[in-house]
Amino acid sequence: MAGRLILAALLGAMAFGPGCTTPPVDGPVDPAPPSGILPKDSFVLVLAEVQLVEGVAQLRTYRNDNERQRLAEAYNDVWARTGVSATRFERSHEWWWGQPAAMKSVLRNVVDRLKDMEAELNHNDTTVSGQSAKFRPPSPDQASPKGGDQLPR
Repeated sequence: MAGRLILAALLGAMAFGPGCTTPPVDGPVDPAPPSGILPKDSFVLVLAEVQLVEGVAQLRTYRNDNERQRLAEAYNDVWARTGVSATRFERSHEWWWGQPAAMKSVLRNVVDRLKDMEAELNHNDTTVSGQSAKFRPPSPDQASPKGGDQLPR
């Protein structure tokens, strides 16, 4: 009886053991991209810029303008500032999204990059004026009505 139990345990270990050692479905956490694909740090920087463009588009900031034209101009600005072509970004985007385990950290890094950009803008605004733009009183030329405008009483 004990021999059969040991034999069953060995057969079970042999049957289920190899399944535990197969590579994860998500793929490697830090893969090396192939030639022509942006490295992770570069992809994070460009993706953060693209997320800003898409966020503005979702807010419909351009609603009185030709939205498609404005969106195309915004993307072209990203490509010009980063030196990355739209085609290379799209290939890289497709490749990185095919790496689920790696994309988790890519997206965390994009969020961190956006937070850093916001902090930098807030710091620059405070540094220039000495106070936050949100609570800054209007400048003297903004404080009085222009032309025939009247302040409400």
